[in-house]
Amino acid sequence: MSKDNRVYTVLISPSRTSKVRQLSIHRNILRTGACIFIVALLLVTYGLVRLGQHEALNLKYLSVKSENESLKQTNDAYQNSYARLKGQISYVEDMSKELARSAKMEHSPEIDELVGIGGPETVVALDKAADHLEREVRHISDRLHSDVLRLASIPRGLPVNGYITDGFGMRRNPFNGEGREVHEGLDIAVDFGTPVTTTADGLVIYAAPHAGYGNLVIVYHSNGITSRYGHLSRISVEAGQRVRRGDQVGNVGSTGRSTGPHVHYEIRENDQSVDPLRYAGQTHP
Repeated sequence: MSKDNRVYTVLISPSRTSKVRQLSIHRNILRTGACIFIVALLLVTYGLVRLGQHEALNLKYLSVKSENESLKQTNDAYQNSYARLKGQISYVEDMSKELARSAKMEHSPEIDELVGIGGPETVVALDKAADHLEREVRHISDRLHSDVLRLASIPRGLPVNGYITDGFGMRRNPFNGEGREVHEGLDIAVDFGTPVTTTADGLVIYAAPHAGYGNLVIVYHSNGITSRYGHLSRISVEAGQRVRRGDQVGNVGSTGRSTGPHVHYEIRENDQSVDPLRYAGQTHP
């Protein structure tokens, strides 16, 4: 080896070794930094994941808590509604008993059994009780309504407040006092022009002069029952008109076969005259 070469080797080798060492150190630093970065990144990622899980659990807890509170409120409202419904059914059931007694009908014992039921099927039982009760009350109502209409169409009282001068049955001839004749109604004396009212609901089937009755109004009520109002000075209804008990049908007069102001009042059953006092609820004075 020449002298120049040796010098070169001596001069180059230390520098190269130093660079290699420096590169190695740099690499180690980079590796360490990368490891630290990766570890830090993993820690941060893990922390974020745990934080997310915690927040998710917290949100779920709050949601479940809110749902439970809502369910509790709903349950409380249901319990209150249930108690109120049961009380209402019991009240209406008691009323239906009273109505049934008033209508002379038998009360269904099924309601008593249903209202007293408890347990998990109570709501179903109450629904069934309510439906049955509704049908029963409707039936009772229809029966009562029918009875009211029937009673309203049965004559009651007298058409005027006066004095009965002639009753129903045989009497002497009021014009000459000779002989006897059948009087088919009541003669009620009262001041001329006094309003005459019908004694029950019905349909006017005649409103015009008629032989010895003079001005006559006939009202059909029900079950073949009719009422007649004779000797009127004026007729205030017409045939085909519906009237209710207490409605005016005319005014007291003395038309037809009459000796003075009065109302001839008749009740007929299937066109057979009967004593009006049977319907008036009065006795002859």
